Amino acid sequence: MQVMLKYIDVKYTFGVYMSQVDAITVKVPRELKTKMKQVKLNWSEYIRDSITKKIEEQKMKDASVKLDALRARVKPTTTREVVSWIREDRER
Repeated sequence: MQVMLKYIDVKYTFGVYMSQVDAITVKVPRELKTKMKQVKLNWSEYIRDSITKKIEEQKMKDASVKLDALRARVKPTTTREVVSWIREDRER
């Protein structure tokens, strides 16, 4: 079951990482809360995992954009050039 994000109102506080745990309050419609109670699941853990996955997904997207920008700036290399570089390196 996935929580519908359009109904979430998030409030948060900032703290020191190792000494405190920050609290996030999530507001959901009553109907959704009733359905959540019917599912035996640690919702706090589920939400933490979902947030972590989303952050990692965003990091990957950002890295992909940066790699695409680098690829656009680099001139293409032929197989012959790569082979010659490998041979030069082996001869050292």
